[in-house]
Amino acid sequence: MKKIVVPLVGLLLSLSLIGYLLLRSPSPEQDRQRSWPDPDSRDDPEVVWDDRPMTPLEMSAPTTFTSKEGRKGWRVTFAGRRPLATPAVVGGKVFIGAGFGSHEFYALDAHTGKQLWRYQTKDDGPTAAVVEDGYVAFNTESCELEVLTVDGTRVWKKWLGDPLMSMPAVAGGKVYMAYPDSKGNGHHALVCFDLKTGQEHWKKPIAGEVITAPVLHGGRAHLATVDGTLYCFGAREGEPLWSERRNATSSPTVWEGRSYFSRREVVKRKGPGGEPVEQQTEMLACRGGGRDDYIASLESTALAADYLDARKRARSSSEAKNGELDSSVGFSSAGLSGAGLPNGSMGLSKSNIGQGTVSGIWAYQGSRPFVARGRLFSAMGHTLTCVDPRTEKVVWKKALRPDGEGPVVDAALTPPALVNGKVFVGTSAGEVLCLSADSGKELWRATIGEPVSFQPAVAAGRVYVASSTGVLFCLETGDAKDDGWLMWGATASHNGLPQ
Repeated sequence: MKKIVVPLVGLLLSLSLIGYLLLRSPSPEQDRQRSWPDPDSRDDPEVVWDDRPMTPLEMSAPTTFTSKEGRKGWRVTFAGRRPLATPAVVGGKVFIGAGFGSHEFYALDAHTGKQLWRYQTKDDGPTAAVVEDGYVAFNTESCELEVLTVDGTRVWKKWLGDPLMSMPAVAGGKVYMAYPDSKGNGHHALVCFDLKTGQEHWKKPIAGEVITAPVLHGGRAHLATVDGTLYCFGAREGEPLWSERRNATSSPTVWEGRSYFSRREVVKRKGPGGEPVEQQTEMLACRGGGRDDYIASLESTALAADYLDARKRARSSSEAKNGELDSSVGFSSAGLSGAGLPNGSMGLSKSNIGQGTVSGIWAYQGSRPFVARGRLFSAMGHTLTCVDPRTEKVVWKKALRPDGEGPVVDAALTPPALVNGKVFVGTSAGEVLCLSADSGKELWRATIGEPVSFQPAVAAGRVYVASSTGVLFCLETGDAKDDGWLMWGATASHNGLPQ
């Protein structure tokens, strides 16, 4: 009997364990759903979304790198090989998250790439960081705003809403961030916190997620939302100064009291059979700073913009990859409307900027223009353009097409970084280019072999480029005066370098 009883006991124990695990395990449908902590615990710095263990993932040790053109530097690879955002390079340190869907945030030695410290987030998807007054601010896609010291010590963090697809801006001891009230009415708001304490100063409603980040200049907070609406608020009290929906496709740059941005326009063109078809186009535009000022389009900059057409983008490889990234963090195309995305904002995003995924909006920067030395620079699709903003005439235009002729359904260039009379851009073909800001002449290029979508940073004679495949490159420019573009948008205000 003993030979029979023992196996039966083992069998019963095994069946009981299997039944317990089945009860504990979420169904496939449940596993696809995003969940939120208790609303009463949103500000609890220790709140944890679920009980999955989070094992820290290591980055590689830095290795030397030399491009085929001979440009030297170093590179590091982050575990998971996820899309990286623009690093911040301040005080000899590089601050960077390990990519969309990751839980790691790092500080590296800016000269060698050696890891200085690693911070583990509770939620995934660190955005591009901003650094100001000894503080590092970033948010996670799901869905907290975090403030650390430059030594990696947490100062405070807040659970805001899910998902967070833009990045914060900092100026005057305050941090500005957009978020959805995903446990309330679903509407978005722009909120202002004290940088040191996290105390909320003010909160104002906006139409949807912000494109890239708020922009701070002259005591005002400027922004564009994914549906194309431009806003201007007083930075101190949050008073609404003006807003206007004009198909904006990038955050604005403010220069001499005017806002410059890219915008979308649909035109009718003849199809292959002579029939009229709709064509998305994009151009630069400007608006004065007054409530009743008008918007003027810079028609000389207009280009076909299939990368803003969601129907055409649906066939692109990057859109398929974005869908995979969304699924990896709990979003699916069927579940987006119920995943905290307010009031059809994903549909508004698709119709205005051609982006229909969370990861796509997280990485989208549009054809954001920046001003340097009295000239306006922008990358649209595969074309770099330099414009005199006073005369609205094109000074030079340079096409940098990596893949031959045909529609451009994915933006091929990053927004430009502008320092020392030079223009630095990354490309989806895996190149870093340096051009003369005066003429557009190519000064040098370096093939890195990894696609780049986020704007480079330039500091102390080095350009830092984060790839869409989890690799950070540091390249020597050969000129120590190449300096000052220290994070996305140059500074924590995101308005480029002071002119």
